[in-house]
Amino acid sequence: MIVALACVVLLGVAYRYSGQSLIWYDEVAAALLAWITFTGAALAVVRNSHMGFNGLMFGLPGAGRFALFGLVELLFLTICLIIAWAGWAILEIFGDEVMTTVRFVPRAVLQGILPVSFGLMILGRLLTLPERLQAVRDGVDPDTAEIEHEIARAEAELAEARGKSQRSHPSAREATQ
Repeated sequence: MIVALACVVLLGVAYRYSGQSLIWYDEVAAALLAWITFTGAALAVVRNSHMGFNGLMFGLPGAGRFALFGLVELLFLTICLIIAWAGWAILEIFGDEVMTTVRFVPRAVLQGILPVSFGLMILGRLLTLPERLQAVRDGVDPDTAEIEHEIARAEAELAEARGKSQRSHPSAREATQ
C-alpha cells in the first residue's frame, strides 16, 4: 500500500508539473493513507508496539499492576468494540454510494477500514493477552527487556567486529603490546 501511495502521489505530481492534473489522485491517496494508518495501528497492537504506560504499570507492586492491567485491557477492548461497531454502522449508511472520482469503487471499501482494523486490533489484543499477562505476573517490563536485548546484541556485534579486526591486523595488536 505504501508503494501504491508513493506511485499515486508521484504520478499526480508529474501530471501537475506537466500542466495537467488527475482528478482522482487526491481521493485515492487519502484512502490509501487511511488504510496504511489503520492497518499499521492493528499491526502495532499485535506486536505490542503501541503507546502504553509500561513504566507506570511495572513500577507498581503486584496487586496494583494486575488492577491497572485489567483496567487498561477493559478500556482498550471496549473502545475498540465501540469503534468497530460504529464503523460497521457507517457502512450501512453509505449503502450503494461510490467514490466521487473513481465511480467503480464503492465507498464501503474506503470506510471499511474502521471495522476491519479495529476487529484486527481486538483479535490481536486477545491473542497476545497470555504473553502480556505473563509479563505482568513476572513483573518484566517488555520495553526494558527489549532494550536490554538490543544492548546485548550490539555489544556482541562490537566484540565480534573487534575480534575480526585484531585477527586481520595482527601487527597492530603487536604494536599496542
